[in-house]
Amino acid sequence: MTNLAELLSSLRVRILGAIFFIFFLAMGMVLYGVWSYQRTQLVDMTSRGVIQMSEIIVAGLRSSMLQNDKVESMRSIRKILQVADTARISIINDAGRTVMTSDPGLDGLVFDKMIHPSCTICHVAGKDPVRTSSIIRGKGEKYLATVTPIKNEPSCYGCHDREKKNIAILLVETSFSRTAAMLGELAQRIVLTGIFAFFIGVLLLNYIVTRFFTRPLEALQEGFKKVGKGDFSYWVNVNSGGEIGYMADSFNVMSRAIGRFVNEIREKTQEVSAHYTIVDSLSQTIEKKKLKDVVVDLLCSLLEAECVALALAVEKHKNIFEMVKIKRGDNRHYHGYYNTDSGELEMCALIRDDFLLWESGKLSSLHYSQDGKKLLLPLHHENLSMGILCVEKPDGESFTSAEKKIVPVLIHHIAVAFANAQLYDMAITDGLTTLYTKRHFQRKIIDFIENFHATKRGFCLLMLDLDHFKEVNDEYGHPTGDKVLVEIATLIRSHIRHGDLPFRYGGEEFAVLLKGDNVDEAVMIAERVRLEVEKNVLQIERIPPFSKTVSIGVACFPLHFTSGEEIISAADSALYEAKHKGRNQVIVFCNDSGRHIVDE
Repeated sequence: MTNLAELLSSLRVRILGAIFFIFFLAMGMVLYGVWSYQRTQLVDMTSRGVIQMSEIIVAGLRSSMLQNDKVESMRSIRKILQVADTARISIINDAGRTVMTSDPGLDGLVFDKMIHPSCTICHVAGKDPVRTSSIIRGKGEKYLATVTPIKNEPSCYGCHDREKKNIAILLVETSFSRTAAMLGELAQRIVLTGIFAFFIGVLLLNYIVTRFFTRPLEALQEGFKKVGKGDFSYWVNVNSGGEIGYMADSFNVMSRAIGRFVNEIREKTQEVSAHYTIVDSLSQTIEKKKLKDVVVDLLCSLLEAECVALALAVEKHKNIFEMVKIKRGDNRHYHGYYNTDSGELEMCALIRDDFLLWESGKLSSLHYSQDGKKLLLPLHHENLSMGILCVEKPDGESFTSAEKKIVPVLIHHIAVAFANAQLYDMAITDGLTTLYTKRHFQRKIIDFIENFHATKRGFCLLMLDLDHFKEVNDEYGHPTGDKVLVEIATLIRSHIRHGDLPFRYGGEEFAVLLKGDNVDEAVMIAERVRLEVEKNVLQIERIPPFSKTVSIGVACFPLHFTSGEEIISAADSALYEAKHKGRNQVIVFCNDSGRHIVDE
């Protein structure tokens, strides 16, 4: 029902219906006019024939009527009936009485001139009778009745008053069935011709309307549907001139213009969205350690990269860079260090020559590879050079114009974020060792405890102290002692996990906050650091090589205590126990009277 209603309400059906109705009405009127004209002509021809025959009959009967021989007159009438196609012949006198007739049932019958159908064809009140003919319906049949006056001539004066104009009338009734059959056949042929012409006209009109009107409009309607769904490249092809062709051309021009405007708006929206994403992502943290991961994630997502690598220059260490990499489809961040003196690098598309180009100051702006697949982004802010970013596209892809437009804004925000992070890093790190300060340690241990209450994930604390460090200062001086502290800080940073935080707690004492409350893992990390310090040979200018050892105390939250002060005190107590037991060892705090001691 719905499809039928839609079909009936369609423009094509309504137009064709209106045209077909007008066409049918006009054709019907024409055919009816033709039929009416032919009917009138045929009846008129038949009437004239009957009238002529009536004249002949009057002439044939006049001689027998003059002799007043009724028998001979009736014989003549019967002969005429046998020859002529006539149903009935009657002679009526001026009094309306039938004096002679071929129908015995009418003999002597008196006709009322103003009422009887055979009389009213020529008798009209107040007017003289005229010779005429008319169709009279009999019992199951139609007759053509023709009235012919028999004039009063001088030869008739012997029997009739010479003052009379007519002495009688001749009524000839001829069967109209043949003429009616001809009219019926004429009507049938006209109807058949009309039906055939109507169907031919319907087909022609349907073709013309479909070809030059509804089909172009349907093409335009399909174009509007496509544009409504966002396909502004759809082209309406209409093989029609005039107004519809002009409409199609205008539509195509309009859809292209709308498409351009929509693309411009979409690009502007993408730019605004990208700006918001950049600012929102970079504002999540000011800590360089977290910011590195945020930046590579942002670049990989925003530029749809296959791989992103970030290299940040390590302060006070020439040719050494902190590295972080991420690949598409891999949520892990790969961290490490790279020394340009150590040779080639396998880190995304970043190669040693890129570092040398950056170090030489020749990489001062964005640089795209010849195939458009690789992008190098130097991190500069004012007079501060911080590092280099490398973004690599998947095979067969290159950076789009929209991406190239957003990259300068992107790198500016990233450089500003790292500059701010570096300033923040300077505020929370020790100027000598570049490890985090004691004040930052106190803040982070509070964060770790709050994180435990939210995630139920604890942490461990390592307290480290260099053994016999006072001897270094006393024997070689404080500058040499500072170099030893820097070397030990580097070893600690290099042999803990990426998410762990190293601090200079004070003097020659250090602290490390370890994620997770697994005591065995904490002991393993502490032992790894202790061994690296023990086997490391310190080579300082003008001083013979020497080695140092470190003592380490371990405490875990909430295994041992559930407050920051207690955990610090527990780890410090374990460290003191390690010193007391002979140094160069790892001891885990125990809530019992004893201590867990890790042998060398």
